[in-house]
Formats: sequence, C-alpha cells, structure tokens
Amino acid sequence: MRRSPLLLIAFLYSINVMADDYHYKNLLIGTKAIGLGGAFTAISDDLSAVFYNPAGLTNTETSNSASISTFAWERSSFEGVFSNGDDLTRSSFSIVPSFLGFGSNQGSWQWGIGFGVSDLATERNYDSASYTLFNEQNISYGTQTEFANIDLDNTLMELATAVARKITPQFSIGASLNIKYKIFEAIQGSGINSEITTPVGSVYAGFNASRRWRDEIIIVSPILGLLYETDAVNIGLKYAKDIALERSFKASHNIFVSSPTPLPPGSKPASTGTIHGNKLQPYSSQWTLGLAKRIHDFEWSMDIDHYTEVNVEEFYLADILPAITRDIKEVTNLSIGLTFYQSTNKYFRFGVFTDKANDEINTQLPFQRTEVIDLLGFSMDYTTDAFGVPFSIGAYYKYGTGEVRVADIRAVENLVGLELYPKNNDFDTTSATKELIVVFISANF
Repeated sequence: MRRSPLLLIAFLYSINVMADDYHYKNLLIGTKAIGLGGAFTAISDDLSAVFYNPAGLTNTETSNSASISTFAWERSSFEGVFSNGDDLTRSSFSIVPSFLGFGSNQGSWQWGIGFGVSDLATERNYDSASYTLFNEQNISYGTQTEFANIDLDNTLMELATAVARKITPQFSIGASLNIKYKIFEAIQGSGINSEITTPVGSVYAGFNASRRWRDEIIIVSPILGLLYETDAVNIGLKYAKDIALERSFKASHNIFVSSPTPLPPGSKPASTGTIHGNKLQPYSSQWTLGLAKRIHDFEWSMDIDHYTEVNVEEFYLADILPAITRDIKEVTNLSIGLTFYQSTNKYFRFGVFTDKANDEINTQLPFQRTEVIDLLGFSMDYTTDAFGVPFSIGAYYKYGTGEVRVADIRAVENLVGLELYPKNNDFDTTSATKELIVVFISANF
C-alpha cells in the first residue's frame, strides 16, 4: 500500500512501553526457587518463603541473610514494523540485587523479612530503517528514513515481613505482608526524515513525535500459607491478593510535522499536552497448590499457580488516548522442579515453567496497546559448600511467540488530525517474539 512520504511515521510511537504487567513471572526470586523454576510452595525451606509460602519458614535452618546478584538480558522483536518490512528489535540488560533475607526462630515460631526485585529493566534503544522512494512508474524520486528510540527504566521492588508457627510436627501455618513499589518511566520517540528530489533541488519533510511516561504505584499484598508434610508427599497452599493503595500517573507528548506544502484544513502540525491521573488498577488474586516428594537422592516438586480474572470498566484520561486501566485474563501457570543431591550440601536443581500472558486482544477497544506472548522457561543451578559457605550459580531462559496490538497509533492520528497510517484488516496487530536470559550467583553469609 502506497503511503505519503510526508505523513508516514515510525511504528514505535504507538508502543506504550510499560512495566511488564502482562506476565506474572518476570524475574524469579530466591536461590532454590529459581533453580526449580518457581516450584517451591511445598518446600519453602529458605528465607524466600516470605514470598512463596510463609508457612515454610518453620523449616528454615539458617537465620542469616542470603543474597543473589542477577544478570538479566531481555530481547523482544516485532515483525514487519517499518515500511520496508524490517523488524523492530528491542533489548535491555540489567544487574539485579534480587534477594536479601533475614530471619530467626523463637520456639515454635519463626519470623522472616525479605527484600526482592521481581521486575527490572533498563533500556536504551535506537532503531531505524532507510529506503528509496519510487513513484507509480517505478522511478526513484527520493529517500526516506524512519527512526525510533526508547529510554526506559522499570523496577518492581518487594519488601515482605512474615511469621509462621509449627502447629504439629507435620503441619505449619504462616502469613506475610508484602509491600510492593512499582515505578516505570520512559521517554520514547519516533519520526521520519524524507528527502524528495525535484528538478530545482531537494525538498525535505518530516515528522517527529515523542512521549514521556511515568507511572508510580504502591501495592500491598497479604499472603497466607499452609504446609503439610507427610511421608507420602508434602502439600503447600498459598493465597495472595494484590491491592493497589496509591498511584501517580503522568504522560506528556510533543508532535511536530514539517511540510513544504500546506497541510489539509483542520490538521494540527504541532501538538503538545500533559495528562495526570491516579485511578487505581484492580489486580488478580493468586491461589497456589504445591506438591513435593523426596525419593532417595531425588526430590521433585510442582506448583500450580492460578490467577483470577479482573473485569473493569476501562478508565480513560482523555477520549483520544489509551485506557490506563484494563481487564486481566484468568491465567494458570505450571512449574515442575527436580533436585539431585550429590551430598547434603551439594546438589543440582532443574526446572520447567510457564509464564503465560494475562491479557488478550480485544478489537472493540479503539486504542488498545497489549502484548499477548506466552512464555516457556527452563532453569538450572548448582549448589556447593566448596567456598566455605553455601554457594550457588545458575541460569534460566524464557522464550515465547505471540502477538501485540498497537491500535493506539489511531490516538496519534486523532491528536494531529491527519490519517498518518494506512488502514488495515488486522486491527493493528503484528506477530512478536520475546526471550529472557538470567544468570545468577547466590551465597549465604
């Protein structure tokens, strides 16, 4: 489909880059839990139990702290974004101080405090595509460059305090209160530079659009846990509910069009604006069933995580912009882990887990921006006491394919009053891939 070189702008302006609210297992927390792919609810015998199952604190054998340094690399690719068919690729690299915990026991009671970073990304990306322009007679009449940039900082930090009690030698209960602080900030822009060749010389035209986006949220998450241990199997149960307490949302934009010829009447060659909001996003409840069993030198574990759906009336700060609240789809994730013990203090862990998207494409929403990519993950680590303290090194990898919908490009058209993008039959949806690699080192001290 032929498009005006003046009005064609880069696809990326439409992408409301967000903290990854579309997945629940962004970064795993805790040494053993990471190695097992998160299948830890029926084990929970270290200080990360404050997040997975506080009842498991009664089995914690150490009161010292644990730390993990995580090196995370993430890559996403959106197919056929630029007008010449090139893909848009984004990547980020982060060093994450993933977990720090303290705890102690008082008789049949155990308390614990844990700090975790469960989502973090620092992204500095620029991408462009250049190509030759041809007229209907297939004669070259100029060149065009589309460009896009993203500067992004995204963090989700969690601080949990927990207490647990062993009711019987087999049965324990626990509760924790988790405070989450989520902050997302991005500066993103895109545009076009065209050079049109004429008999009297080159004529230049272009378009530039930029947006600054900041979303700051405080969430409280009460967690209840049960752990029942038998010779046949260990059973763990957890319930958690995220409740948003406070939100501060701000977005601003700048759009400028440069044209050597007059634009159509009613169009806006320049548009700036700022919007504020504090509407709270409702979140899902989480129910988890965990099973674990040790047979000689092998221990297997499994978690079934179910997240309830959330239906809301989408809230818009302006009738030409995407909603700042959304529905959340019901999701069930599965984790399976296996531990092989070489000795009491030396063992390998392996895990397989899913990380499904909790959103879906709804073509009835005019300016929807969403990502629907289901991920499959694999994890492994090795623990040894060769350095005088329990020391672990490992990694996990997630990969998935799916679709993204970026219908908020139509909001840009409404702001400017020009038809900037060609109409299509796929509701502004494109195929996408996503992958994440995490390498971690952990030590108790």
